[in-house]
Amino acid sequence: VAKIVAPKKLALAAAEAQVASAEAILVEKRAHLRTVQEKLAVLQRNLDANLAKKDELSKQVADCKTKLTRAETLIGGLGGEKTRWMQAAKDLTHQYDNLIGDILLSSGIIAYLGAFTAVFRQDMINEWNKLIEERNLPR
Repeated sequence: VAKIVAPKKLALAAAEAQVASAEAILVEKRAHLRTVQEKLAVLQRNLDANLAKKDELSKQVADCKTKLTRAETLIGGLGGEKTRWMQAAKDLTHQYDNLIGDILLSSGIIAYLGAFTAVFRQDMINEWNKLIEERNLPR
């Protein structure tokens, strides 16, 4: 019996040593796996955060492109307005420069010509216009 049991005990001890060694390696590998999984979870959170940031930046880029397109359209539309406003300013300057002669002529018409006929009024206005031009008053 001892001859049969002794080799089996040795085999059992060797098997238990192998199992203990394998379990130690398993514990070590599980610890390493846990560390790798924690790192993976951190990397996954970073990836999710960066993807969300990328999406937000993409939306901002799209908004900026839309605003830029609208601004270019608005500026292009207002380009013609500049010419119109410059002409209006020129016209107003001309009217302002001629204001003295216009006021003089208008005052004379209101003060002196109310009681006369239309033909006489027109003759007087023509005469006054000649006098204004002779004296180089702006008109």
